[in-house]
Amino acid sequence: MARMRFHQSWYRASALGLPWGVGPMPHSTRKLGSMLTVEDGAAGRNFLAPELFELAKGRIAEKTGTVDEFRLLHNMLSSQPMCFNLFGYLQLNLDLASRTFAALDPDVERVTDVRMEYAPEPAADYLNDRTAFDALVAYERKGGGRGFFGIETKLTEKFSQKEYDTPAYRRWLEVPGAPWRLEAADELPRMAHNQLWRNHLLAFSMQHLSDEYETGTVAVVGHPLDEELTRTIAGYRALLKDPDCLRVWSVDRIVEAAGDAVEMGAQKEWLEAFKTRYLRLELSEEDWRAFQQGGRRR
Repeated sequence: MARMRFHQSWYRASALGLPWGVGPMPHSTRKLGSMLTVEDGAAGRNFLAPELFELAKGRIAEKTGTVDEFRLLHNMLSSQPMCFNLFGYLQLNLDLASRTFAALDPDVERVTDVRMEYAPEPAADYLNDRTAFDALVAYERKGGGRGFFGIETKLTEKFSQKEYDTPAYRRWLEVPGAPWRLEAADELPRMAHNQLWRNHLLAFSMQHLSDEYETGTVAVVGHPLDEELTRTIAGYRALLKDPDCLRVWSVDRIVEAAGDAVEMGAQKEWLEAFKTRYLRLELSEEDWRAFQQGGRRR
């Protein structure tokens, strides 16, 4: 987390040429290098392209789901702007999305829709809470029919540190085809993997109730350096009948798939900017070492 916070600080100062802001909450007074000022956040500087800022403003205006306006606009370290910078761009470029996801999964024929911060309605028919996917990717299958990926993105954040367990969750454990091992039922709500369980419950309930989708898959997208995320996923997979029913893609794997599919021009510029901001930590390595040796705050 410290290394990624520093890299976001470097990106703000060196790539964007912007001053630091305060955070991580709206009423915080602490200066942080990974925060944008109120003015720069409101101007859309947390996004890699103007159209992504417009997409974010439109999603905020809907006032649904779990969109956190301050975090989305001002916190450079948050996974929420990263999700918009990656999957939001694919939402606006469905041909690119189709080529990218076809490289990630051979079941994908064509991506038909990408939605940000998505939860099906009415909530009472599903989990009866505010659980949502960071992104939903709907697609046509090669063999016919439709499927979806319910995507959870992580940059440095932990999964939710709370335990939720309700009858609305438990009823899905008894439905034929449920992916969880019956003997693991009491382990599923544990804090370590509660959020993953709820994401998986949402995907399973959607697949079960919807006439639109034949298959639904939860996919976790995280940074390749996040070792804690790897451990959390391994613990949750041990509770599944088939561990591979939970898909895991590192950010660099998706970028690699997109890199093979991008066209020249704006798409190339977007991809290079994404790599610089989130993956090319070697660009800030010299400053990071100087910071560690000097003990200075950035």
